[in-house]
Amino acid sequence: MDSLFCARRILRLLFDHKAMPDIRCPTIVLIGPEGAGKTTIGKILSEKLNKEIFSLDRHRKELYAPFDYDDAHADKIYEQDGVEALLKYWKYFEYRAVVDILQNALKPGDRFYGKILDFGAGHSILENKEELDRVAELISPYKGVFLVVPCEDVDEALRIMEERRGHELSYNRHFLNHPSNKTLAKHIIYTKDVSPEQSAHEISKYLDG
Repeated sequence: MDSLFCARRILRLLFDHKAMPDIRCPTIVLIGPEGAGKTTIGKILSEKLNKEIFSLDRHRKELYAPFDYDDAHADKIYEQDGVEALLKYWKYFEYRAVVDILQNALKPGDRFYGKILDFGAGHSILENKEELDRVAELISPYKGVFLVVPCEDVDEALRIMEERRGHELSYNRHFLNHPSNKTLAKHIIYTKDVSPEQSAHEISKYLDG
């Protein structure tokens, strides 16, 4: 009986030690401008940490649907008025979706719990101060919120991201200059002259405490 008790105790301690980093940062959030490296780094982290990566951009229709999002109307806005008008239409839904996610994603059993959440370029940019304050309040318990950018210099960061994408990224200057990302982030990951694997390793070190 004593041997069985000791064995269980050892297994319990080993399990708890292994799980500690995951408990501290169960749900990870990646934010930053387009072309910064969020998706690539997220995929590496997903394999390294055995966590599912979830892209908010790729699930817009699903995430926005509870708030009466009209995808056909969005297409019409884009066709008639261009990308700037579409981005403005998205803003309300981006905010509602982010609030909905952050309210619950640290709760075990929630659909987003334990995932790597890729916010894309726009979901972390709040133009309304009250909305930014609300999201900042909700994200404050999250220890693993990483802003991914090439470097601190805006012009150099723009050049690097446009070289990666192979075309002009007209809204990235706004994303880089906007205060939202640095307000929400707990850590900044600079990707200039650094491989995605190295960036993922840097994030892992933060998660391990």
